[in-house]
Amino acid sequence: MTARVALAVLVSASIAAGCSTATPTSPSAGPSSVIVGTASQETPSVPASLIPTPPQALGATRFLAFGDSITAGALSEFDGGFIMGDSANAYPTLLLSMLSQYNAPQVFAVVNTGVPGETARVGVDRLPGVLNTHRPQVVLLLEGINDLNFDVPLTQVAGNVLTLVQTARLFNCTVLVATMPQTYYSVDPTSGRIRYNSTEKIRPFNDEVRRLVSGLQNVHIVDIFSAFGSDRSLIGGDGLHPSPAGYQRMAQVFHQRVSQIFPVRGSLQ
Repeated sequence: MTARVALAVLVSASIAAGCSTATPTSPSAGPSSVIVGTASQETPSVPASLIPTPPQALGATRFLAFGDSITAGALSEFDGGFIMGDSANAYPTLLLSMLSQYNAPQVFAVVNTGVPGETARVGVDRLPGVLNTHRPQVVLLLEGINDLNFDVPLTQVAGNVLTLVQTARLFNCTVLVATMPQTYYSVDPTSGRIRYNSTEKIRPFNDEVRRLVSGLQNVHIVDIFSAFGSDRSLIGGDGLHPSPAGYQRMAQVFHQRVSQIFPVRGSLQ
């Protein structure tokens, strides 16, 4: 009887162990190195995959993430620290961990070229050089919130996103275009200033981006907006940048879409 109890405790412990889970209003060019505030720098665990096992081989292994501070992995400056650069919390970093774990033994590269403070218009000028340098097979794109916060008309911002997509296609890249997660009002704890974060513009902006890229060959939507829904915990205290849990959700959804778009049938089974 004692042996059975001990075995049950051991199994329960094993199961529990396996279930763990800038500023937009005045952007500036991000540095190449990581700027660390007081936020923890511990590497987060690999997010649980939304794709069931067994693992499958994928028809693409070289990915490039392009965008602004959300791609770079910035955390809310209201929550104890502001980190810019290739943070351990960035969705491209987490996506690479997921691909390496759930799609082994293939070897993957996910290059994070997010620049905090970048607008989609500036991104249009930057993207060709980035693509020429890295030569990815797939571009993961999320851009536009800084333009919206500067009151650029959303149709113009969406048009620049379309230009980014078309540029990537000229380099023969498949493009995964992320919708913008819902942002929220916030109050700067230092100045008391309200940040509106273009909250009312997010849904119509996403609709316009969908309309523009609909039907384009090798262009796919990654619906981060729907994946976040109204879960406020997925966005940090500044109302704009995802929380660590939000970045994990982004990585999960990107991994799900990559697995749906690039399967190699019958492999690694």
